[in-house]
Order: sequence, then structure tokens, then C-alpha cells
Amino acid sequence: MSSLIDSEVNGLFVTDKKICVFCGSDLLGRSDKKYCDDTCRNNHHYALKRENLSVIKYINNILMHNREMLNQLYKNKNTIINKDQLVECDFNFELFTNIYRTKKNEEYKVVYDYAYKFINDNELVIIRYRENNRQVNVNV
Repeated sequence: MSSLIDSEVNGLFVTDKKICVFCGSDLLGRSDKKYCDDTCRNNHHYALKRENLSVIKYINNILMHNREMLNQLYKNKNTIINKDQLVECDFNFELFTNIYRTKKNEEYKVVYDYAYKFINDNELVIIRYRENNRQVNVNV
């Protein structure tokens, strides 16, 4: 953001007066300078990223809540639960970290280190998911 204003700065006549993108102070020095100092540059970039960070934090909080619910309900290798147990805990079925497909083309929704799949309309199975252990053994 710059303005073409004729002015005199320290006894020098300046025709292209620029101002700091963040705070609006007059800029002296290089012609391509945008910020008066590192603080303004850092604050400007932080302000640009702040909105994205709040969205990421919101989604991550939901994912952490979902993971905690799966952790609490997981009992053994193939824990079968009723869908209502997760619904009562405000589990968000729309957010997950990955989709895992087995060799039998079964689809699991992964939430960090747990995964689940529906075995019918009302029941689902919870398993532990490990990235380096790609095989899932489910006997349901």
C-alpha cells in the first residue's frame, strides 16, 4: 500500500512516499520495502494466518473429541458397539483423518490411531489402526 505524495523527508525531496502495510508508518529506505520493521512484518503475516489457524484448531478439537470417544469405547481387538453410543457423545461422523480400505475392499474411517466401520445401520466395529501395520484383521 503506497501513496504518491510529494513531501520533504530529512531535507530530501521524496515523490513516492510509501507506508508500512501493517501500521501505516512512513517507510524510508529501499524502494521495495513494505514494512517498517520485523515486528510489523511478523504481525502482518500472523494476522493473515490467524483465520486459517482458528479453522484448523476447531477441526482438530472435533477430531480429538472423536478419538477420545473411540478410545473410551474400545475394549479389545474388534469392539462392536451401537451407533447410539457415539451419537450420545456428540461424535461427528463427518470428520476423520483417513480412509482405510482392506484387501476385501472394506472401508474404515480412521481417526488418528483408531478406525471404525459400520457393519449394519446400527452397529459398528472399532479397531486400532497403525500406519505401518497396513493389514486389518477383523472377524465380524
